Amino acid sequence: MADQDLTAELEQLRAQLQELQRKHDEAASAKPTDDAAAAEPEVSSSFENILDEMNLGDFDIAGQVRELLNSLDNDIKNTKPSTLLIVFALGVLIGRLR
Repeated sequence: MADQDLTAELEQLRAQLQELQRKHDEAASAKPTDDAAAAEPEVSSSFENILDEMNLGDFDIAGQVRELLNSLDNDIKNTKPSTLLIVFALGVLIGRLR
């Protein structure tokens, strides 16, 4: 049963990959012919746009990554600088002992 689920998920991911490749190929073939537009490379999607495209049904990767980054940001902002320095120093010390 688990093998069938994994196979189905792999097929779904392959289909999504092919769709993304098709969209990328279409965007690449529709390059601007204007010299001014050609001089400036166009960034088609940012990190968040890529994460939004990776929404895999109920498993929302983009939302989870945003939540993780926001949580880490809040934790770092609420931590004393001396604590961060001590943790960093311990990491360097342990790294040198290995």
